[in-house]
Amino acid sequence: MEEPTGNRSPRVAGRHRSEANRPQSTAAKHEATPAYRRLLLATDGSLPALAATVHAVRLARESGAELHALHVTTPESDLQVEFAEPNLELLHVRPVDGVTAACVLASDAGVETHTHEAQGPIVDSILEAARRIDADAIVLGQTGTRPFPQIGLGSVSEAVQSRSSVPVILVSGRAAEVVPIVKEIIARDPEAMATARATADPDVDWAEAANDPSFRTLVSAKARFLVPALVLSLGFYLLITVLAGLAPGFMAQRAVGPLSLGYLLVFATYIMAWGVALVYVRVANRGFDPKAADAVSVLQGHQAQREERA
Repeated sequence: MEEPTGNRSPRVAGRHRSEANRPQSTAAKHEATPAYRRLLLATDGSLPALAATVHAVRLARESGAELHALHVTTPESDLQVEFAEPNLELLHVRPVDGVTAACVLASDAGVETHTHEAQGPIVDSILEAARRIDADAIVLGQTGTRPFPQIGLGSVSEAVQSRSSVPVILVSGRAAEVVPIVKEIIARDPEAMATARATADPDVDWAEAANDPSFRTLVSAKARFLVPALVLSLGFYLLITVLAGLAPGFMAQRAVGPLSLGYLLVFATYIMAWGVALVYVRVANRGFDPKAADAVSVLQGHQAQREERA
């Protein structure tokens, strides 16, 4: 459940460089800033989230709004385990603690800030927080927070935007624009980096995970689905390419009204891609997710045993 932690002040004093020298968000620019009262910033400390933080602070300062910074954690993210690759620890890398960064920047701008922590599904937690604080808008970094966002899972920002009853401001930013701010925050407030590292240490030994039988079972189950699906997709694409080159007359034949066989085959590739994605989500919900949960339980048990022996 979400618990507000009240006002949070930065741990160091000092002023940031002027707003004029800060990177500008790629979000749509308005001639006049809307009259916001409360802005909800959802942040995980990633670079897109930091770009959103800069934009949210500017909006709050210009409109005199309160800034509410929210960080959501998932229960030892089973989905991260499900989609994990060999470099598992990279899934937890964040440059700084997102809430700390928001507090530092907001304090410099003279913006009243409140911080919140929530645990559970990310999209649901963001929407619930927006309802609870009666937010006038939600500010998000424009990116997916899950690996493989284009195979049916979508992104957090897209899901929030489609379900939110209040405006959602999506902000995209280039690393070159955000990294200087990250360095400045860390230089002024070393605790920001320390907190980020602390939150990046999960209850799972990710180096051990790659060799654990429970994790290997999950990888094998994924391979049994993904390899045939990949072969089918590539084979179909290759067939269309070959027919277009060697049998143009066949591809040009009318099939349905003005539509040719070639057009229908190309259209079928999109249908097949969506079909595979929907089937994958169904299989993941029924098969991969339980296996990921089992893997997490086993790995957490191993970690607990090591701590007891220590």
